[in-house]
Amino acid sequence: MTEVCELSVVVPTRNEAANLGALHEQLMEALAGIEYEVIIVDDSNDEVTRPMLRQIAAGDRNWRVIERDPSEQGGLGTAVFAGLALAVGTAVCVMDADLQHPPSVVPRLLAAIREGADLAVASRYTTGGSAAGLAGPFRKAVSRGVSWVAQCFFAESRRTTDPLSGFFCVRQSCVAGLEMRPIGFKILLELLVCLPAIHVTDVPFAFGPRYSGVSKATLAQGVLFGRHVLSLFIYVPLTALLGKVAFSAGAGMGVFVICIAILTQLPLQPPTPWLVASGTSLLASVAVYSMVTFRSALWRVGMAGQWLLWAMGLASVAGGILSFALLAAKARAATVLVALIAQLVALAVGYGMVSYVRYRGRRLAPAVSVADELSLQALARRLGADRAWWAEALQPVDSSHRLEDMVGADLVNHVTRTRRPLLMTELPSSRPQTRVNVESFSLILVPRLNGGRRVTRIAVLARAGRTSFSARDLHAAVTWSSRQESSWLAGADDAARGTGPVPEVS
Repeated sequence: MTEVCELSVVVPTRNEAANLGALHEQLMEALAGIEYEVIIVDDSNDEVTRPMLRQIAAGDRNWRVIERDPSEQGGLGTAVFAGLALAVGTAVCVMDADLQHPPSVVPRLLAAIREGADLAVASRYTTGGSAAGLAGPFRKAVSRGVSWVAQCFFAESRRTTDPLSGFFCVRQSCVAGLEMRPIGFKILLELLVCLPAIHVTDVPFAFGPRYSGVSKATLAQGVLFGRHVLSLFIYVPLTALLGKVAFSAGAGMGVFVICIAILTQLPLQPPTPWLVASGTSLLASVAVYSMVTFRSALWRVGMAGQWLLWAMGLASVAGGILSFALLAAKARAATVLVALIAQLVALAVGYGMVSYVRYRGRRLAPAVSVADELSLQALARRLGADRAWWAEALQPVDSSHRLEDMVGADLVNHVTRTRRPLLMTELPSSRPQTRVNVESFSLILVPRLNGGRRVTRIAVLARAGRTSFSARDLHAAVTWSSRQESSWLAGADDAARGTGPVPEVS
């Protein structure tokens, strides 16, 4: 097996001994002429599967077997994630071992990646596909139902007709550095939600009957799917926007209705009940929008995002203001109805505004110009860094500069191992109350990854002064680094086709 190949095939297995021989033969036939590797991530607890896997791997240099200890086994999703982390192919295909995912489809998925797709999904529900292999009408109804639920919650999943397919191929550079938290076995949904900007295409296939064994789909897996949907809803900012905006606006409306119902029963003269209810609703709306709809993403669009948040909160209490106007006009019967209508209008306005924030956060948020992206020093000037340099991965930094002395081998090694950007700030004092006009140090370290997810070098920015680097600065550096990697990978692809210069590899 070479260090880098065109395709890695990740296959999670659990007690699949009866299927392995046929899987091996069909993959060899389907992938003839393609430089590939097969990574088996095995969670078996029987007595025959692992010996058979060892035998196959001993006779086929393209096969690697990862035998997970029971303490490491966290379900099919974590098995796929472990395989993705080990893959060296420029494209990675994920499939099951029971042959319901025909190996003959894998070259078609790879062809879609070659033609420009970032993610190719083997779909049962697109034109030319079939779900005939699902056991009975109940399983088919459940499959379509959970797909509908996913597409209802997450607009990102509507880029494919089969968002819960377990059979797909993804470009390695797209998942490099992506932190996933798979729950259950729907890893594709995680990719669709966490990678909203990649190009997705469907490849039709016929979902076949199981070659041998029993299905792993159980009620417990259904519960895990529910947990996964909830986790994506809560912990991925700016996804499931309609649901989050509806919840946030509904919370503000609910607080307004409750407050006005209580306050109108008290001996208070207008406009006191309406002003108190509107103010309380405003605060509730802003709090819920901040905690649920945006979570930690507002800072990505700068101060405009903070004003936007309060604008949405004001929109959510428009019903209260209109209701007060109606009350003053003695139109009591229409008061609640108009308040509800106004809240629905606020919901629509809020959804449009959040969509705009999401657009900016994805495309315009802390980004640098095309010219600046090519220069680390330009980024340093933009972020107000005193020094900026490249540190070689896994190599200690040898420099006499006082800022560079802060970045020793331990920090560089940590960023290399974890492949995560790092922000470090030094407080002016260890005391809670101290002067703020004291100089302190702060650092940003951002790894640069190649298509094989290997850290080639690390961008280091350092600042000494009264103001430290912020999370917004870190995000700007990560965005810059990501665009640098995309440019490097595009150059590598051109060089491989003989249409461009070979990029320098550090």
